[in-house]
Amino acid sequence: MTKKQMKQLGVLIATVLIVIWQQYKGTATDAVTYESDPTPIATTTKAVVETNAFAVRVVDGDTIEARFDDNEESVKIRLLGVNTPESVDPRRGVECFGKIASQFTKDKLEGKRIRLDEDPQADNIDKYQRLLRNIVLEDGTDFNLLLVEQGFAYAYLDFPLNKQRKAQLAEAEKQAREEGRGLWSTSTCSGTK
Repeated sequence: MTKKQMKQLGVLIATVLIVIWQQYKGTATDAVTYESDPTPIATTTKAVVETNAFAVRVVDGDTIEARFDDNEESVKIRLLGVNTPESVDPRRGVECFGKIASQFTKDKLEGKRIRLDEDPQADNIDKYQRLLRNIVLEDGTDFNLLLVEQGFAYAYLDFPLNKQRKAQLAEAEKQAREEGRGLWSTSTCSGTK
């Protein structure tokens, strides 16, 4: 094995250990029991990605406050292409699975480094002045897609979005429905939208 290969292997092992430690740390100190544990989805090992922001606070399942690396002020971010059940909107009340989806987002994002990606075919800012972005975790996980795959969010396709992305999110929701994951489970929200 060459020096370069040994170095790459070392980086990979260190990354895996950090991810395992963060997962253990999160479950040991902030144990959350979801009403319906998500069915694991087969994933491949992902490389560490370059981040450009820090998730300061989770507002609800599909809205966070983040601080870009080049800015001291935090901004509100609305996740593109997904819609979680409401958990804090006083006009609508708490919806089935809303608190659970918010807690999942908090567990995965709050206090962590993330990458915020824009979709050139989507609007940049919504009517509430929130930036519209896709979130990528440090391990390369597409967080917006993960929310839909695990049944924590609906695919939200009524607004401009890349066609391939719309199809990807729609397929993820279809799979989550068929497999009864998260809010689609008959034991949580009766499997209805």
